[in-house]
This record gives sequence, structure tokens and C-alpha cells, in this order.
Amino acid sequence: MATRQGLTQKTEQKQRQLQLQRQLGSMVEKNTLEMEDDVRKELDENPALEEVITPDDGLNSTDEVGEKFKESSDELQRNDEWAEGTMLRRSRGGGGTINEGDRYEPVIVNDETLMDHLWPQLAEQDLNEQDEMIARHIIGNIDNWGYLRRNATSIADDVTFKEGVSVETDDVKRVLELVKQLEPAGIAAESLQECLLLQLERNDNPIGQLALRVIRDYFDQYTRHNYAEIRSKIGIDQATMQQIERTIRHLDPKPGAPYASSMEEEHGQQITPDFLIEEDGEDLILSLCNNIPELQISQTYAQVLAGYERQKPVTTYEKSLQKVTKQKVDKATGYINLLKMRQNTLYRIMRAIMVRQSDYFHNQGDELLLKPMVLREISEDTGIDISVISRATNNKYVETPWGIRSLKSFFSEGLKHKDAEGNEVEVATLAIKKALKHLVDNENPTSPLSDDRLCELLREQGFQIARRTVAKYRDQMMIDTAQKRRKRNTRL
Repeated sequence: MATRQGLTQKTEQKQRQLQLQRQLGSMVEKNTLEMEDDVRKELDENPALEEVITPDDGLNSTDEVGEKFKESSDELQRNDEWAEGTMLRRSRGGGGTINEGDRYEPVIVNDETLMDHLWPQLAEQDLNEQDEMIARHIIGNIDNWGYLRRNATSIADDVTFKEGVSVETDDVKRVLELVKQLEPAGIAAESLQECLLLQLERNDNPIGQLALRVIRDYFDQYTRHNYAEIRSKIGIDQATMQQIERTIRHLDPKPGAPYASSMEEEHGQQITPDFLIEEDGEDLILSLCNNIPELQISQTYAQVLAGYERQKPVTTYEKSLQKVTKQKVDKATGYINLLKMRQNTLYRIMRAIMVRQSDYFHNQGDELLLKPMVLREISEDTGIDISVISRATNNKYVETPWGIRSLKSFFSEGLKHKDAEGNEVEVATLAIKKALKHLVDNENPTSPLSDDRLCELLREQGFQIARRTVAKYRDQMMIDTAQKRRKRNTRL
């Protein structure tokens, strides 16, 4: 009997941990502006949750926000030891109070391309050579909004004729399913309905699942705003329908837009940094950027609940009130704790990235000093699950003295390189691609460099690279072959 009880408790504990991890994953995935909206929504919906009102005494005295990550270059190189509680002191409830004048305005940037963003994720799938070819053609047919504009049969024909490899439609469909699971959610959809469904499939809360059903089964009614018919068919009330509508409105109908190049888009992507890194002599100062208010349990609800605990309710009505009050207080407490965990988690992840990429951050963002880094390494450094890290680094940006970068851009595979002293070191593929682009940009237009010649020149620079890898990187960077570049330049 005791054994069975123990197993039941372990199962329940594991289920609670999985649920907590899912909730945390959903929360860390939100960027700064989305999280601020989420907090405001929670404040509106749960009266047991309230914002801490700090008396305005004319002094900027909070400064939990000022307790920032600060380490010297030597300290950054040491093992990353996270002191439990540091981040909680920095961001009670939601990250401290930030003066209105300190709030970040959206910054217009053109960051990585869609290929730059998707390919490292595919690299983790361990694709074979044929699947890589198919994946490149799929991504190459995704438009600026993130939609796939050619069907699987047409792409199979393209690969067969252009690459000289026999590919079936089913092969393309199989790889396409992998691409559709990448970030950002909704990418490679063939219609608006599918784009929204791909995003909602990752939303495991009850309202999210209802929203998925609405888009899947009643898309036409939804687009015509026939909400009464939808409510009748599903059997939900108006309040639930409003929550579904709010969830759908927060989906992104153009998931590829942030990665459109400046040559194809009139405007760049408007973003708000999630982190700020400042230099203070040899020190680096890391802080979270947000306007999230400090939260607490409503004093009224806390007093009512305490009263029920002192004097047990007798009537059915009183017991019902006690139950509702406790549910709201528990929900508010859980939300505050999750928000603290989110801030703590994001801070730890960014700090671990800074430790891994210490040379880059202490040399004014020299991309040649970026080291190969994968999600698994940050997971090992922080003890945070790799799935949480993947979601936490998606659509997040850090502002540095030398510009704004996406967190995803710090992750890449690596190759061997010989430095000036002849020592063999590992460098990130970004450095190799930068060197490759420099060679192509400065080649003789009438006599473009072949892949063999590019390989030789890169080896002269110390990069231990094969010709096949040069061709692979050139394709990823959407650089034509030497023959096509020659023809294009001749026509010009």
C-alpha cells in the first residue's frame, strides 16, 4: 500500500513539474512587449492580483533594476555559478520599476535573413545530403511573409532537375513537416489558415485549444465575424469567445516579415530590446529591459482569505466564497512566481551566453571572435531544459554598445581555424561566412571565383574547410555559382 502511494505521489509530482515547465516555456517565449501586455491582461482579469504602488518621493530609489550583472573580463571566463536569489532581488514580481523616461522605444533594424534563422535549427535535425537539398529549396521558396508559394510536387521537380537527384513528392512533404516545426511558429504555411493553426498547435492551454478548433473547423465563420454561430456550434459563452478572439488576434499572420531583407522590404523590423549590455570600463553590465510593474497579492483578498482561515465558514454560500477567493489568490500567487522564474531564467540564459562568448563581448562585438555554440551547451551551463532555452532565445534581442543582435545569432556550428601563431582553434560558421562574403564581394566581376578557388583562399586565411562546405555555405547565403555570377555580370 505504501509503495502504491509513493508511486502515485511521484507521478503527480512529475505531472506538476511538466505543467510548470510548459507554463514557463510559454512565458519565456514572449518578448518584452508581449509580456507587458500579458501582465496587464492578468491584472485586468484577476482582482486578487494588483500592482505595487511606490510612493513618488522624487527620488529614483528602487534600485533593484540597478543591481545588474557586472563582471570583469577575467571573471567572465570563470565557471558560471548562479547564486540563487540574486535575480529575485533584482526583479520582485515582475522586474522592478522603470522610470517612464527609461522605457525603450522600438528600434528599426534589419537582422538575420530567414535562411540564417532557419538553417541552424535544421542543422540540429541531422539531415542527410538529399534532405538538405530539399530543405534549401523549400526555404528558398518561402516568401517575405513566411508562406510557401510552391507545392511539394513542384519543389520535387525543381530538386530533381536542378540538383540531378531523383526526389519524390513524399520526400518533400516529409522534410516540409520538419521545416514547419521550426521557429518562428507558422513558417512555411501554404495559407493563412494553416499559418494560424501551426501557431495554435503549440498553445496547450484550454483557450488555445478552443481557438485551434475555431480556426480549423469554423474558419469561414470566423473571418465573417459570425461569432454567434461559432458559440452555438461549440457550446461556449460570450466571455469564452472573447478570450478565443483575443488569443487569435495575438497570432502573427506574417511570421516571416521580421526576416525580410532591406532590399525586399521598404522598412526594417521594429523591435524592442529584451536585454541591455553596457560597458563600464572593463566591466559589462547586463540588465533586463521591460516596463513590467511590480506585482503583489491584493491586500483585500489576502485579508478576506485570512479571515476565512481564522473563522471557518459555516454556510454553503460562505464556503463557496472561500473557495473562489482561494482560487483567485492561488492563481495570482502562481502567476507572480512564474513571472519571477521567467525573469530569472532569461537573465541566466543571457548571462551564460555572455560567458560563452566572452571574447566577442569584450572586443566591441568582433564577429570573428564568436565561438561555435549550441543550445545544449547553454543548457549544461544553466541546468535549464533545452526546450525552454530554445523558446527563450526565440524572437529576443540584446542591445549592445555596437548594435542590436538577436539571441539566436549567437548560436552556430564551428570549424577548425589556424590563428596567426599557427594554433588550431574552433571558429563559428558566421566568421567563415563573413570571410566568404568578403571574397565574393571583392572578386573580379568578369572572372568570378569558383568554389575550388574560394576554398583555396579560405584555407590561406587559416580556415580548414572543404570545397563541399564552401558550396553549402554559399547556397545558404543565397550566392549564385561562379557561372551564374559571370552571366549576370556579363548582362549588366
